Amino acid sequence: MEARIESAICPGCACLCDDIDVTVVDNRISLADNICLWGASKMFSHQRFHPKKERRRLQQPQIKHRGRWETVVYEDAVNRAAEILSQARKPVIYGLTNSGCWAQEAALTLARRARARLEPADLDFKAPYYQSLMKYGLRWAPLEMIRDEADTFLFWGANPLHSCPRHVVRYSVFSRGRFTERGIEERRTAAVDLHRTELAEFVNIFVQIEPGQELALLEGVRRTVSGQKPTRPVRGVRRLANLLQEASYGVIFFGRGVSYGPTEELLDGLAALTVELNQKAPAILFPLSADFNSVGLYHLLLRELGSPLAPDFSGDTGCSFCAEPVRLQDRDALVVCGADLFWFLTLEQISDLKRRRTPVVVLSPFANRSAGHADVVLPVALAGVEVPEIAYRMDGLPLCLPQLVSSSLPADSQVLQDLAKAL
Repeated sequence: MEARIESAICPGCACLCDDIDVTVVDNRISLADNICLWGASKMFSHQRFHPKKERRRLQQPQIKHRGRWETVVYEDAVNRAAEILSQARKPVIYGLTNSGCWAQEAALTLARRARARLEPADLDFKAPYYQSLMKYGLRWAPLEMIRDEADTFLFWGANPLHSCPRHVVRYSVFSRGRFTERGIEERRTAAVDLHRTELAEFVNIFVQIEPGQELALLEGVRRTVSGQKPTRPVRGVRRLANLLQEASYGVIFFGRGVSYGPTEELLDGLAALTVELNQKAPAILFPLSADFNSVGLYHLLLRELGSPLAPDFSGDTGCSFCAEPVRLQDRDALVVCGADLFWFLTLEQISDLKRRRTPVVVLSPFANRSAGHADVVLPVALAGVEVPEIAYRMDGLPLCLPQLVSSSLPADSQVLQDLAKAL
């Protein structure tokens, strides 16, 4: 049986593109138009950078017993995971930026019941951003307004071709908007990065800096924009300042690259620069989120707890909030959902977890590094493909993701709810 689904929403990244036309044959997606590699990695289970290689799906719950994997029924895996959480004194629930809103709400409930810390996967560069946002009161705009009106873009520590590939086509550099009908021909673009990226091929200005020069470059641009002389000579200051000063509507996109340096100082400086630019023309500081529902998690934390920082329910005084990434050596149990924690850990951190025999519970639709180091693996269905979900686009627009195909696997929200009930 064949079915055609038009204008489906793609959960590949935080752009949540809504122009995907999908053909389903016998409960399997056979064709998807307008899709990028990130979307194909979800809908066709391909590897992002190797589209001809498939990503292995997890099919059965497993428990590691005496160093060997044992396939068990779903209830036994949930009970074992609940036992790990109940015995832990300072557990952490990590990830959730690649989970839907219902799963995030269930994870927050589980964190409260298990007296755990809830750690967003991108806390290292999102928490300082929200702190700067509250400090300076910056303006905001939906992606459609940016596409229609913005004529100047600066990418700082961000490579949209690797985080949200269709962003440059739909909303920024190459997009044709209401007042920017000629696309890139009417725009000025620049990028700042530690490494030469693909952006260097088409932006007007590409500034490759050495590690440790970020603050000096940013301070020089700020002083030049405000009419002062830079205190330190850094290559690219004058060109970047001129580009930003000539903007009639400017946007500074930043990505995870800012977390490789002094993150708090960088984001505070970028926010201050945005305030300075707003005195002459509209300017926006905008985070480029790769994971499809990162914004939804911070909306949940702000709505329920009043803070975008990581909530920790393990203390005796109730809930405390943390801006710094979690210290895993202080934690005695890990639950990973909607992220691949072990992809970002160093060999020393992994060795420390093994030495202390820290139990790990992983909820994932795919086999990944975290699942390989787990004590309990719970396969889940793909949110927005195999089960319906709700997600927030990178500009904060909530969207309903319909089910495209069916699956026998449970949704991650259901697994998290069952975990909370089993405690």
